[in-house]
Amino acid sequence: MAIVIEDTQMERLAQQIAVAEGMSVIDVLREGLTSLADLRGLSTRKAPLRERLVALAQEVDAIPPRTPADMRSDDEILGYNELGVW
Repeated sequence: MAIVIEDTQMERLAQQIAVAEGMSVIDVLREGLTSLADLRGLSTRKAPLRERLVALAQEVDAIPPRTPADMRSDDEILGYNELGVW
C-alpha cells in the first residue's frame, strides 16, 4: 500500500528529519507513527525481553511478603520435643 503525502510542508519536514538522522523518509514515518501508536496504546509490538523481565521483577518485588498461617516451627507442628522425640 502506498501513502501519498499531499501536504508539502509535512513532506519537507519528513525529508529534513530523514537527512538529519541519516534515515529514509519511510523509516522516519515508521518511527514517528510507531511512537505515536505506542503512546496511544495501539501498538501490538512487544517490548524487548529485558524490559519485560525488569517490569515483571518490579511487580514481583512489590508483592508484600506472605506470613504463614501457622507461626509454629516444623518440629512444633510435627510434635517433636527438644530431644527430637515424638
